[in-house]
Amino acid sequence: MNDKRFEEGLEEQSEKALMESESGIEAQKAETQAAAEEEEKPEKNGPGQEAEIAEPPGKKHKIFKIVLLVIILTAVAVGIGVYVGYANYYSGRFFEGTVINQIDCSGLTVEQVEDILAEKVEDYSIELTFRGDARETLEGEAIGYEYVSDGSVQAIKDGQKSWKWIKGYFIKSNEQATVQTRYDEEKLQQQLYSLPELQEGNMTPPTDAYVDYLDGRFQVVAETYGNTLDKDLVLEAVKQAVGSSQRELNAEEIGNAYAAPALRQEDAGLNQQAAQLNELVSASITYELPTGSQTLDGNIMKDWLMRDEAGNYVKDEDTWNQHIAQYVADMAAAVDTVGTDRQFQSTGLGEITVGGGVYGWKIDQSSEIRQLTEELANRTVTTREPVYKSREVTTENNGFGYTYVEIDLSRQHLWLYLDGKLTVESDIVSGKMTKKRYTPAGIFRMYYKQRDKVLRGEKKADGTYEYETPVEFWMPFNGGIGMHDAEWNPYFGGTRYINSGSHGCINLPYRIAQQIYEIMNTDIPIICYYSQPYGFIG
Repeated sequence: MNDKRFEEGLEEQSEKALMESESGIEAQKAETQAAAEEEEKPEKNGPGQEAEIAEPPGKKHKIFKIVLLVIILTAVAVGIGVYVGYANYYSGRFFEGTVINQIDCSGLTVEQVEDILAEKVEDYSIELTFRGDARETLEGEAIGYEYVSDGSVQAIKDGQKSWKWIKGYFIKSNEQATVQTRYDEEKLQQQLYSLPELQEGNMTPPTDAYVDYLDGRFQVVAETYGNTLDKDLVLEAVKQAVGSSQRELNAEEIGNAYAAPALRQEDAGLNQQAAQLNELVSASITYELPTGSQTLDGNIMKDWLMRDEAGNYVKDEDTWNQHIAQYVADMAAAVDTVGTDRQFQSTGLGEITVGGGVYGWKIDQSSEIRQLTEELANRTVTTREPVYKSREVTTENNGFGYTYVEIDLSRQHLWLYLDGKLTVESDIVSGKMTKKRYTPAGIFRMYYKQRDKVLRGEKKADGTYEYETPVEFWMPFNGGIGMHDAEWNPYFGGTRYINSGSHGCINLPYRIAQQIYEIMNTDIPIICYYSQPYGFIG
């Protein structure tokens, strides 16, 4: 409204000034003509005399007014000329105070303004941000980006009437011209597809969340997102951004541009699977073994599970049971010492190797498998020993301890130590050196002890026995072989055993047998060995 009033007032003042100028010129001409006529009239004072011309009053004042009027009219004419001159100047230029697209265009031609707009377009670039904060820049020059005039600047100029030029000194004009651009799509695609982030070799595909055993439990491992891009989607998004002169574009904001995992960490099915698996392997059996302790828990049982085609953990009963049996077998192989060789500090000979027999650790694998299977099914948490068939009485001194019976079948001598102190020793007679009657070497434990036992040989066809021998102190340790009194021997020791030995038992003098009988219990190892090489007779 103010602009309109200003324009109307400007038109009114201009017309008035022109009218006043024209009327003033006409008035000046009329007054000049009247003054000339007045001077031509003669003034007579008498006959033959010229009349004395008297200067009319106020004449000088009138001339002053005329001069002043001429000056004013001249000034008005000059002002009009100047105004018209500026109007002519601004007919091809923008008024003062004209701002187009935030550019001060005062006094500039349309061509100059478009040159500025084109120069700004030439500086165009777009920054692309990729996953991992990788950044790349496409320069406008590289993609043939340039300004295209669409006439909008000229339209703004055409809207400015040149005779209204003075308005620009009082009122600023903010205008917006359309900046039309174009680019080479082929060059854009070439530049975009050459970026390292769009190279197939640099793309890492996403991975789905999955269940795995970590830090002592099954848990859902988070998905990974990788950086695999859909190149066509990225290209279309970049085209739109360049077409609208955007200077930044984040690939993360392009819908579905990045390949996404199908399963995420919060997936209900995965979390349920993890919970079920944790329940399955929640049992914990800590075995107390001669060599220390070992624990069977999820860290081991996780490897007893199989994976289906989808990669999920599953329990196969046959496979599970096979692993239980193998676990027990492996534990027995590490623990069992029955029949194995071990070092022994013999009396008078120093360290020797002894082995064989039935003394030592031996896990009852069948019984242990049954118990373990039940405990795993019941999610049992416990600490215990395995089920043993045989066990050593101590872990000291290679499992012999310091209370034991030592029998050297070559030297035909017996020693009994209590807590490392020699308590009883004696010569003996062992089995006759035939394959059927010799005394086997080995490490044993007494089964039991019995007073007044009749020892019998093999039963014959007629119902009688090969021999029947009563003894007072019977201490069996290896099948039918044991220690006992044998008063029928004329002497003990030496080489008597070779040809006149027992049926395998350790024959002792009565007094020695009695002493040993009073000391012996089932926890005392009996170590039999040949310190010299031997052969069989017959």
